Amino acid sequence: MAVKSYKVVIKGIVQGVNFRNFTKIEAERIGIKGYVRNTYNGHVEAFFEGEEDRIKEMISTVHVGPPYSKVKEVKLYKQETLSNFKDFKIIRN
Repeated sequence: MAVKSYKVVIKGIVQGVNFRNFTKIEAERIGIKGYVRNTYNGHVEAFFEGEEDRIKEMISTVHVGPPYSKVKEVKLYKQETLSNFKDFKIIRN
């Protein structure tokens, strides 16, 4: 299966609830590369790169989120080029 890349913006109660660490653990379990970070406006932004079926699983996972989070919206932005990440990182702003 072909490798795909998506920028993902997760909105809701997603900061201060361990969302970035949860996303990193799940990305490593599923086999996704990329990053996750908090944004200045209270959202979480992620970049997922991997096989399409694994990306779908990762997107389903962030729809649920960790305990105490409340995901209201997940927006996907397909990226045309691969970034060739080596692993999955938490970016601290």
